[in-house]
Amino acid sequence: MLPANTISVNVGNAGMVSLAGLPEHDQFESVISSENVAVRSINHSQQVNISGLQDRVDPDNTYEERKSAIEAKAHDTRNDTMRRIRTLRAEIASLRTSRFEDLLRSNADRLDELFSPFGENGALARYLILEGHLDDTYYQYTSLFHSGRLSPDDNRFLIQIRAFTTPEPDFPIDNPNEVAAAMRDDDFRQSYVLNVTLVDCLLADPARYAGQIAKLLEFLSANFGGAEEFLDVYYASGTGVPSLLDALAERWNGFVPAVISSGRNISHVTRIVSSLSENRLGELAVRFDELPGFVTDNLPKILAEVPELDPTRLESLAVEVEDLASIESHQVVLRHMFGRGFFKLSFENLAYAYEKMLGEKDVEGLRTRNYTTLRAVHDKNLSARVERDFSVYLGKVLLELKDNAEESPDALLAIIDRDDVDEEAVERFLTYQTTFIPTLEDVPARWVPKLFDLGRIQPTWSNCLAFMDAECYDERQLADYLDRDEVRATILQEPIPDDDGAAGLRRFLLNAGSLSEEGYRDYVAALPRPFKAFPEGIGPEKSQILIDEQKIVFAKDTFDALAGDRDLQVSFLASNIETYLAGKTGISIDDDFREELVKADIDDAQRHALIGSIDLASLTDAPGRAAVIAPIFERVNRPLPELSADQAKLLIENAGPVRSKVSLMNKAASFLPDEMVREILSSLPAPYSRITKGYFTPYLDVTAENLELVAWLNDRDIISSWSRSILTGEIRVNLKRR
Repeated sequence: MLPANTISVNVGNAGMVSLAGLPEHDQFESVISSENVAVRSINHSQQVNISGLQDRVDPDNTYEERKSAIEAKAHDTRNDTMRRIRTLRAEIASLRTSRFEDLLRSNADRLDELFSPFGENGALARYLILEGHLDDTYYQYTSLFHSGRLSPDDNRFLIQIRAFTTPEPDFPIDNPNEVAAAMRDDDFRQSYVLNVTLVDCLLADPARYAGQIAKLLEFLSANFGGAEEFLDVYYASGTGVPSLLDALAERWNGFVPAVISSGRNISHVTRIVSSLSENRLGELAVRFDELPGFVTDNLPKILAEVPELDPTRLESLAVEVEDLASIESHQVVLRHMFGRGFFKLSFENLAYAYEKMLGEKDVEGLRTRNYTTLRAVHDKNLSARVERDFSVYLGKVLLELKDNAEESPDALLAIIDRDDVDEEAVERFLTYQTTFIPTLEDVPARWVPKLFDLGRIQPTWSNCLAFMDAECYDERQLADYLDRDEVRATILQEPIPDDDGAAGLRRFLLNAGSLSEEGYRDYVAALPRPFKAFPEGIGPEKSQILIDEQKIVFAKDTFDALAGDRDLQVSFLASNIETYLAGKTGISIDDDFREELVKADIDDAQRHALIGSIDLASLTDAPGRAAVIAPIFERVNRPLPELSADQAKLLIENAGPVRSKVSLMNKAASFLPDEMVREILSSLPAPYSRITKGYFTPYLDVTAENLELVAWLNDRDIISSWSRSILTGEIRVNLKRR
């Protein structure tokens, strides 16, 4: 369908591909599935419609369907081939147990060829063999009648294996070289080769028996589980154990995994560790991580098998003792592994070495200040082990000791000065500590802000000043640090510096709006001198604290700076009321402000002085103001200002409790006409409301206010008289009859 002179085809992003190379290109499938393709010929390029290509090849199946069918067919063919191979292997294995005559009969078309060498005796040989009278073991029986090179035991061994019986591993063989020569090549791939003497013979002459050794190793690798009984015997009495294990390790990649997964793994690994060369052990340790791990986990059992084990072999495997105490009975190995630092970093191992091997006594120190305690020992072996894997020590020991909170400042500095540990782990460790680092002098720059964040710097003003001078200074971090309860409790025992060098620190404290209200109040209270202006942006709560603690100079400009917050202005003026009343500030306020100020936390004398500046004529227009002023007039032992009768009546009505009203009425009596007095009395509860005209007699409790009241009522002839009851002592009020 493509033009005859087509040179190349466009395959999308990959550009033009030659026509010959298209079937091998990874875009081939997408190209042939397209309706149109761009092609280039000798003279020009053009678009070609190839939508009918699929139908021309196979109208019933698409390219994808045909491809899948071919792949499925190839898969089925491969499976059939594999099944045939497995069948042939099974048949080959069965050939060894087949009778000799049966094997010959299965090849009937070759019988003439096989028997032709017998000549005129061919017919007899054919009869004797095919009828089973002679077989391939005949030569063994003939050897029983003369000694030759084989002993009776040698012959018995050969007879047994020809009878398909595997002798015991320790079956005696006197002439292993002769036996090996008499054995078939295939016997060395069978269990028959598993004889101690025979294997020793093979391994003793690897050049001569290279083929047989290869077959032996092939059998062991394929039948390791079935050969383990032989290996147990061979480990005990064989002379070539190192050679055998070395050959297995070199030629069989699955040797170590098979050994470790075996039920006799301790026995096998023990022989590996004690027999192989240190170089071979090192190679195995690199190739198989599980080998050093297994030895580590089972070291006490391995040492029980070979107490005299050379510890350098363990070193070749890079074994680390999991538990030093578990090999205490093997002092040579224990001392060597400790001295070389080949033990796991754990609290238990460090404690054992510290107490049992170094003779130290401060075991409790290991729990509460582990690194500090170890540093104090000055043992080079112990120190080297900790330093070699310090990140492991940090994670597996320091961070897992929940009581380890008392490390010395020097120990903490040594840890944060390291570059080989995870900083997040160090930060987590520092959060557990109760110790403070005294100064910033030896602290790495990158750790200064973190130590303030963690609260691990000794709370002193000098450290705060040093932090403020550092390049890494951050106001938020310093504020968060100072807001800690334990920091605040400690640092405030020291006065805040008052010199010029600490001016920035004092300004910082003044402007530290992020502090909690409790913390801000404590630090503001400790400031040695007041400031001339309120800081900006700290909020009304913090401004109120500055007012409460008298840390802002009271002046007109500072007062006016609070113009946007009437409550703060009132509080500020109230806190400095005496200065205001002295009249030297230039601050001007109106009666509404004075009213709010009277309600503030000042004493009554100061309130009375403020009321003196209020225009009392406004009381009728501001009845709420009377309720503020009246109690002050009543409580303060000073004469009332000039009042009209209506003003006096309004104040009395807003004086509060009845007792206060009576008291204020006594003070304002001179401003009240008689009829207004009677009106006020009638508005009060009984018995005061009964002090009018009539024939009944009110009785009042004996109080100073009531005695003063009846005295001036009598003087002004509003009542007839008064007296004290003989029986109760109450005040008896005698009314006018009319």
